[in-house]
Amino acid sequence: MDSRYGKMRMNVEIDRLSSLPDDLIHKILSFRPIRDAIGTSVLSSRWRFIWTSMPYLNFSSEDFFTLPKFSKFVTHVLSRRNNLTEVYSLKLTFRGKASQVFVKRILNYAFSHNVQQLNVVWLDVNIDMTFPLSLFSSKSLNSLTMQIVKRYRFISKCLTSTWELPTLTTLDLHSVTLCDDEADKCVCIFSKCANLKNLTLKDYATTGSDGLSIFHPCLANLTLENDNFVKVVSVVAPQLENLTIRYCFAEHVISSPHLASFLYEGSYPLNLSTDGFHSLEKADICISGSQEEHAHRIICLLQHLRSAKFLTLNLELLETLSSSLDLNLHQPSLFVNLKSLKIYPQTAYSWNPASKKVAISTELKSYLLDGSPGATFTMVLREEIEARKLIAKLGVLLEKEKDNTKTSSARVERGEAPVESHKPKTEKKLKIGGDVAQIKGYWEDLGVQIEQRNKTARLFLSKLQRIEQLLTVLPASNKAKIQPCFSTLCAEVDNVISKITDSMKVQCDENQSRSSVCFRKIATTLGSSS
Repeated sequence: MDSRYGKMRMNVEIDRLSSLPDDLIHKILSFRPIRDAIGTSVLSSRWRFIWTSMPYLNFSSEDFFTLPKFSKFVTHVLSRRNNLTEVYSLKLTFRGKASQVFVKRILNYAFSHNVQQLNVVWLDVNIDMTFPLSLFSSKSLNSLTMQIVKRYRFISKCLTSTWELPTLTTLDLHSVTLCDDEADKCVCIFSKCANLKNLTLKDYATTGSDGLSIFHPCLANLTLENDNFVKVVSVVAPQLENLTIRYCFAEHVISSPHLASFLYEGSYPLNLSTDGFHSLEKADICISGSQEEHAHRIICLLQHLRSAKFLTLNLELLETLSSSLDLNLHQPSLFVNLKSLKIYPQTAYSWNPASKKVAISTELKSYLLDGSPGATFTMVLREEIEARKLIAKLGVLLEKEKDNTKTSSARVERGEAPVESHKPKTEKKLKIGGDVAQIKGYWEDLGVQIEQRNKTARLFLSKLQRIEQLLTVLPASNKAKIQPCFSTLCAEVDNVISKITDSMKVQCDENQSRSSVCFRKIATTLGSSS
């Protein structure tokens, strides 16, 4: 009966999945390689051809032992796919040269079927390999992601010319070298992507030139990260709204009069030149490795952000400025539009222990805030972050202990105990020894449990003590935000420890009762044997 019920339940679930519309099934299968999608064809007649009309293709050479086998598989799939179905997205992961037959076959097929989203992952690339842009020719493609997974530390040379992708709006390039062989200098390979709105370059470099130029009239969002051997990055983008720069060492010359959001994160102050970010709404600056000799460069960077309304700075940056002895901050504040200034530490534990002792100078606060007396000022301290992390961690431990206590109490209420042995009376001597050992086992087990519960209680109390220490050094305004949560936590710890104590008392009483029963059995046994 159970077997029949299991089969019925399985059939119901299969039917429920099979009853989904094709487009939803296609979407579910799109998260797996096409090889897995084809595997569903054996389920039933409903699934036999469903993969052939999938608009999402996911090919990976990593699913095959050799590239020839992968190439044969590609030919098999493309020849049996419904040729009338367009390709919405394609993800291609492969090794070896980009000029391989299967690479061209897959890309040409996708482009001929009006692919809109393309994601290429090129694995284990040699430094001399190139990716010819001639492989990319499409009037339907609107999103392109290309990632080079390198064999060596240096970036592989891969993009060698401009391309024409008139409908492309999003371009994301990882670990590529940008160059122009004909002109022997780096140019903007994106200039013929007329509708490009979003551009991301990560771990990039240039050849034939020590600079990168990005000129685009429609670009709205730009992310630059970890440039290699690039001295100057020039950006002219009149419609640029959001600019993100991370761990870049080049000089950045930016002409974007409508920039609204600017984020910089790095180990050193950014070398920035602009004609003014007059429309800047939000700026977020995090310089992790700043030292006293960087103070003037930090001030120069902040001067470019004078129009910001919402400014976020990391605490380490301000500590660097406050510790600089030759920094003149008595000039009028540049920030006249500020509505909010937020200071936060990059980490709860500073890389430089001495920096914890640096107080933010009054002159620095005045320099940042005097130009906007109505701006709100929020300063998150390391102690506050650590306290919040400890509160969160303690909350998780408390929930776990509550579950353990409930389980333990339930066992006691059910009267669960070690099963007593029932041996013949002819083994009286052995049974007496067994009863004594059983009594001893009860109390030894209880001792282990008491030690574990004591350890848990000490852990809770030590964390509460550390949180209390952190709260005592916080300013009143910061402390007030955490105090209610801390008070609630104290009450919960008190409640949990009380339940632990009650549970131990119950188990002590239960052990005492069990011991008394065993002792009476021993006395009765000894009396009957005399």
